[in-house]
Amino acid sequence: MLDLRQLTALRAIAEHGSVLAAAEALGWSQPTVAHHLRGLERVTGAPVVASSRAGTRLTPAGRLWLPHAEAILDRAERARADVRAALEDGRRRVRFGIFPTAAARLLPGLVSALTDAGHDPRIFEGELHELTDLLDRLALDAAIVFELPAEPAHGADGLRRTPLFTERFSLIVPEGHPQAGAGPRRLRDFRDDRWILGISDTDPGDAALRAAARADGFEPLEGPRSDDYRVVAAFVAAGLGIALVPELALPGGTLQRAGLAVVELRGVDLSRQITLVTSPTLDESLVALMSRSATTSRTGEQAGL
Repeated sequence: MLDLRQLTALRAIAEHGSVLAAAEALGWSQPTVAHHLRGLERVTGAPVVASSRAGTRLTPAGRLWLPHAEAILDRAERARADVRAALEDGRRRVRFGIFPTAAARLLPGLVSALTDAGHDPRIFEGELHELTDLLDRLALDAAIVFELPAEPAHGADGLRRTPLFTERFSLIVPEGHPQAGAGPRRLRDFRDDRWILGISDTDPGDAALRAAARADGFEPLEGPRSDDYRVVAAFVAAGLGIALVPELALPGGTLQRAGLAVVELRGVDLSRQITLVTSPTLDESLVALMSRSATTSRTGEQAGL
């Protein structure tokens, strides 16, 4: 059976390089460290450390265990701290992650709902890859992420996924653009415009744009690049290009500036799924509360408790 002390011994060996140094760091005896390492080897079915005159190092099996050991021990320590804190002040900590575009629209309602329900929300705002990594390491209790069609779901096995809503992309152009105010347009009507794209060449939103444009008979011309939609809006307002932006970034979200016009696109479905990802440690009522709050915050309603 797996024991936290086995993982503690393995981590100490990785940090200190010998059984003696690991024992001193942990305040254990050397036989105790060796005993727990042998226990982990029995669980694994293979040696997890190897000793030589130079010290003790992790074997390939031990190196495979190490990131799991660090995540499990970190989660166990946070669980202990959370339980103690909740017993002291009666409020459970909820570590919640969200990507920047969604934060302005959804976060105030979420924080209010969690606080009013007696929880202590701890917020982390980060990009999708950061949220995914923290979810995988169980460093977040919940996060709001986005997923594009045909893209694999993010996060480790065992996480619960609650679809919230489908967010459509809209086209923003300078307010003096010839197509502004002309009604719904097709992508190919903008084949001569430059497009503001993301920083990375592998940006999934840009990949979806390119695929849709190719299906409509053209290759998008590249303009300036940015991952910050406020910067994207500034580029567009300055006449440096046009851009696809998600619904949450439109007026009421992060794009509140003059000089922009929104053009409705027809003949193409560019959208992404907004999803609440939660760890197994959260009960159904708390998941339902966060889901309800995020969904109603999208439309500017007050989340009912």
